[in-house]
Amino acid sequence: MKNGINRGEFIRGALATAAVGVSGGAGAKAVGVTPTADVKIRSALLHLGMNMWRGYRAPDEKIDPKLGYARTECPTEPAVWDAVVRRMHERHYNMAIIDLGGGVEFPSHPEITVKGSRSAQWMRDEVRRLADMGIEAVPKLNFSTGHDQWLREYHYMTSTTKYYRVVADVIRDTCEAFGWPRYFHLGFDEEIFAAVKGRDCMVMRQGDLWWHDLFYAVNEVERHGARAMIWSDKICGGREEFLRRMSKGVLQMPWYYGKDFSDEKLKWDPSFEKSQKWDIQRNLAASILELDRAGFDMMPCTSNWEAPEAAEAMLSFCRSRVDPSHIRGFMTAPWADCYTVEKPKCIDGIIRFAVAKRKHYS
Repeated sequence: MKNGINRGEFIRGALATAAVGVSGGAGAKAVGVTPTADVKIRSALLHLGMNMWRGYRAPDEKIDPKLGYARTECPTEPAVWDAVVRRMHERHYNMAIIDLGGGVEFPSHPEITVKGSRSAQWMRDEVRRLADMGIEAVPKLNFSTGHDQWLREYHYMTSTTKYYRVVADVIRDTCEAFGWPRYFHLGFDEEIFAAVKGRDCMVMRQGDLWWHDLFYAVNEVERHGARAMIWSDKICGGREEFLRRMSKGVLQMPWYYGKDFSDEKLKWDPSFEKSQKWDIQRNLAASILELDRAGFDMMPCTSNWEAPEAAEAMLSFCRSRVDPSHIRGFMTAPWADCYTVEKPKCIDGIIRFAVAKRKHYS
């Protein structure tokens, strides 16, 4: 792990605007669409699987009795997935960050597979199809112990020798399936007591161990030529430590789903930093300014999850208050699975973000 420009950044500069060859492994080829320097990334978070929350399940789906909370099926409907992707294409998105969450098989670890998981070959074909539409596919595997139920039994082996081997294996499998992408989202959000306290077996890292495991995953991503992305809410649990220890080579994704960007909301309140309740996230809006002042590259994330006007508020704020040289782009995260019940929420988020993007970053 190096500060500053990493291997993924170097490779990024060498990519052309279509599928091109790049060093990402023995004989590897990179498949993707690279926005030019003057075009901000316009991305949406899509879910092939959502095996990342305790008790989350599709209607009438039973919870796995062995694991307690991990889904045993991947309910993504192909027709809904295709409709969402088409809408992204129509609205001129140039990146899809695809949260796998149990939705794709790992050749090295078939035991992680759930019913309905896509094959690695399907993923390779889909990456190429998206590239033909002008949409760069970026993988997301969330390694936060708050959201890594997709690892199934390996969730309980966190920070062991076996765990590290599995992490390296699934990152390699994913990079190969995505044609050696230039970005890779590692998650690492909400690893706090509030996120795990309701579980029969609580797994949570903190202190040096959290940082060790983060950089282990970052290094694995960089070994395959990609730049690591992470959710940035760890800063809320200790601003000074985060700014001191976090590498500038990691692309920050500060998320805030509200619409309040008042001066009061943007004032950092250190009293929440040691909380193990959800109050720890009270500084989410302020974290965008903190990362900006510290010179981090970032891709702020908005959502229609809490407020329909959130995308408009986020992009208006960033346009007026954030150094444009630190903004690599933006993302919207509807947090809606690609099946019929949640299709309207997903489409709504994509449209609202596209309208706000065109208004503030044409």
